[in-house]
Parts: sequence; C-alpha cells; structure tokens
Amino acid sequence: MRVLLAAICMVLFTATLQAGSLDDLKTANEAAEKGNADEAIRLYTQALAAGDLSPDDQVAARKRRGGEYSSRSLIADAFQRRDDARRLRDNAIDDFTAALRLKADDSDLYLARGQDYHMNGQYDQAIADFDAALKLKNSPVTVIQRGASYRAKGDYDRAVADYTAVIAVDAKDSGLDGWEIYNERGIAEFFAAHYDTAAADFDKALTLGSSTRTGDVLWLPYQAAWLHIARARAGQNDAEELARNAGKIDLKQWPGTLIAFFLGQVKLEQMSPPSSHGSMGRARECNLSFFTGEHALIKADSAEAARLFLRAREVCNIHTVHYLAAGIELKHMGK
Repeated sequence: MRVLLAAICMVLFTATLQAGSLDDLKTANEAAEKGNADEAIRLYTQALAAGDLSPDDQVAARKRRGGEYSSRSLIADAFQRRDDARRLRDNAIDDFTAALRLKADDSDLYLARGQDYHMNGQYDQAIADFDAALKLKNSPVTVIQRGASYRAKGDYDRAVADYTAVIAVDAKDSGLDGWEIYNERGIAEFFAAHYDTAAADFDKALTLGSSTRTGDVLWLPYQAAWLHIARARAGQNDAEELARNAGKIDLKQWPGTLIAFFLGQVKLEQMSPPSSHGSMGRARECNLSFFTGEHALIKADSAEAARLFLRAREVCNIHTVHYLAAGIELKHMGK
C-alpha cells in the first residue's frame, strides 16, 4: 500500500509540474500579447526550465521567446545600444536553432532566424536560412528578404535577380505594393553604380506609388530625392522632371525642403533642423546627411560629401539603406 501511495504521489507531482509549466507558457503568451516582453521572456524561460514541456510546446515557447528577443533588439538598435541589440538577437538565434532541432520542417523558424542573422550582419547565414525557408514554402516576401541580404553583402547581381523574379509575380501575391519592389531593385542598382537602371526603377516606383501614397507627406519627397540623385549620378538632365515633382510637394516643410535644396532655392544651413524627438530626429538627420552628401558628390565636392556621409554613418540606424549607401560611397572614395 505504501509503495502504491508513493507511486500515486509521484504521478500527481509530475502532473502538477507539467500543469505549472503549461500555465507558465499560457501566461507568457498572454504577456506577449499585451506587449510585456520582459515578463513574457521570464515566463517562457521558466516554462522551458521545468524540462517537462512536450516537443510541440517547446517549439512554441522557443519561437515566441525568440520573437520577443528580436523585438527588443530593434528597440535597442533605435536607441543605438548596439551591443545589447546583438546580444538579444544572438539569444533569438539560439532559440530558433533549438526549435529547429525539434521541428526542422518549419519554414517560419528558418525565416525568423534568417531575419536575425541579417540584422546581425551575418548575411551568408541569413541567405542560407532564406534558401531553406523557400524550399519548404515558396514566398515572394522571402525572396525579397533574401534579395536584401544579397544587396547588403554586396552581391548586387543576385539581389537584382531576386527582385526581378518578384516583379514577375502579381503584386497581390507578393504581399507588397508593386512600387516597393521596383524601389528595392532600384536601390540595389544604385549600390552597384548602375545609375541609369536605378533611375528607371525609381521612376517606375514613383509612377506606381503615386496613386496609393497620396496621404503620405513623406513618401513623394523621398522618392523624388532618390530619383533625382540617380538621374544626376547617371549624367541625366532631370531639371524639368524635378520641377514637375516639386510642384506636388510642400517645399517649405521637411522633407520638401530637401527638394527645394536640390532646386537651388534654399541653402544647406536654411533647411529644416533635425527634430529633437529622439530616434525621429536621428532619422531626419540621417536623410539630410545622406542626400546632401550625394548632392555634394554630384557637385564634385568630395570633402563635403565625405563629411556628410560620415555623419550619416553616425546618425542612421544601421538597418537603413542610407547607412549602407553612405558606407558604400565612403568606400568608393577611399575613406
């Protein structure tokens, strides 16, 4: 009887432990839904540490905790805490890797890990994960993300090939507006110093996006700026086109003042100062530094261009195309 009672107690104890870990998992999911990342991570960790979750529940806990680490890494990046951001993404990669050991056919896990590898600058590993995800589930969005990794590592031909493949797909099926894909390919062409084809893609993006982005006061000025610098770097005279686009923009408010600067209507020191609102201010100064650096380069003022590109590298979020582009221009200049 004593042996039987002991066995029953052990079963009840084990069941209680498992119920506790499942409760932790459920509460962690609720915390994550409410945006309480720290509490969610603590509870996922507690549930996993119990060691009694089923393989499916372990995968779910690892996937959700990895996603929380990834989200927190972006916040750290926004405040330029790059070491913290890298550590958080490494934690996320460890979680996704552990989950893949249990469920190797989950395309979402490969995609999530690939995104973190990309943000860590580990582009070859990112591309390998995007390849694995595409073998399991063909997705135009994943092809776009792989193209971004090719572009960031400097393999512009493969990047352009990926963007071109997605352009061949109906925009509705890609999950993106058609203009976005042309814009991404245009940036790859610009990085590759294929300025004429970059300009053609930016022009196409502007044409396609004009009808859907009418309420976005930032979109047209920035698109017009990319198109202008590509035209100028290609040696094309775009005076009439620039003036035509300027007629649709408020040239007295940022970023319309950027177009006024290109038109010679204002000087650099007269342009809108950076906003004082944290990351918003850095984003504005990032765009200002990069585009005026390109303008200086067009005007053959290499010293001023280098100064402005260096400033862009200081203030731009490391995941922006402006940060990458400024680095490429500095490399071309031997800086």
